[in-house]
Amino acid sequence: MSEKLDFVKRLKPRLPQIEKDSLYLKLLEAARENLQLEEVCKNLEEGVIITDTEGLPVFINPRAADWLGNVRTGAKQPLWDQTQDPSFADFLKENVVTSRIRTVHDLKILSPQEMQLRVTILPGEQDGKTNFVILLSDITSRTEQEFEAAMLSRMESLIRLAGGIAHEIGNPLNAITIHLELLKKRLAGLPGDKRKEIAASLSDIQDETRRLDRIIRNFLKATRKPPLRFQLDNLNDVIDDALSFLKPQLDVAKVLVKFSKDKGLPGFLMDRERLYYAFMNLIKNALEAMPKGGSLKITLIHKQHCAIVTIADTGCGIDEKDLSRIFDIYYTTKPEGGGLGLMMVYDAVAEHGGKIEVASKLNKGTTFKILLPIREPQLQLPHYHPSKGG
Repeated sequence: MSEKLDFVKRLKPRLPQIEKDSLYLKLLEAARENLQLEEVCKNLEEGVIITDTEGLPVFINPRAADWLGNVRTGAKQPLWDQTQDPSFADFLKENVVTSRIRTVHDLKILSPQEMQLRVTILPGEQDGKTNFVILLSDITSRTEQEFEAAMLSRMESLIRLAGGIAHEIGNPLNAITIHLELLKKRLAGLPGDKRKEIAASLSDIQDETRRLDRIIRNFLKATRKPPLRFQLDNLNDVIDDALSFLKPQLDVAKVLVKFSKDKGLPGFLMDRERLYYAFMNLIKNALEAMPKGGSLKITLIHKQHCAIVTIADTGCGIDEKDLSRIFDIYYTTKPEGGGLGLMMVYDAVAEHGGKIEVASKLNKGTTFKILLPIREPQLQLPHYHPSKGG
């Protein structure tokens, strides 16, 4: 490109001597090259923006305009004043005009859609004027895959480690339970006041021992899952069965349930028991989040080869600081919680090749979205963007 500019500069003094037809053909060739280059940029999967030294965009391809909120040339506004996402606008304002070397940043934007972008800023100079080429790459799916792989790896390691520890604790715990029973029997020969004092202490120890035993048994149950048994089943029926089982508790708690089924959803391969308990856990969580009553809305739809279940409650919600950790093993905000329920839900969904998303606001409610592939041989979960509707 720079060689062609140099050629044009050298050509200027000789313009009177050049034939009009030759000059026309050269200009036509240059125009065609320029149109071809623009067409390539328009069809790139990456976003491309070129700004001047003031940050005014002189070229924007459709991909970049879509990602940043319909920014455009000719608006007499710098790029950051046209960008919808405030944090990304601040980033552009701080970096575009001041960059003097190639820089690369990974950033998350929330508007006009939530996505992870890799931003490359390339400063350049032509005819003494500085311009900036900004390249945008969507790395959202790559980031999600890395997060999910790391989470599954961490979860498997913790399960193996804690499973071994739980097994080792089980035997001495049984011995403690037996000895506590023996001690209670021996109390009969002690004086009344002394017996009551010791009996109260023993009772507290027994309660805590039983609680510890219950935690260990639940954990061992979670880590010693039977192998997956996939068979054709109907997801509408699985959710219906979970709701039927919990109906008495939901009625007592005055939780109004609405389940919108997808009657057109075909049966597909699944481990019914694993998914049944996963939905049981999610519904129970919603129930516990609404101690004073509320509403629970469950929606099942399918798009292409993906079944999508949305479970939304009007409960107490989850604090933002806790939201990223709710699927971690043993993480719980409940006084009597074991921290295994949502870990088992995450595990069950992952084993079916699916994914689970959660959104929540304090005192507003929580929404879980479960995406499951409608499994056929070798069929994988299709790429799904909630913001794009499928």
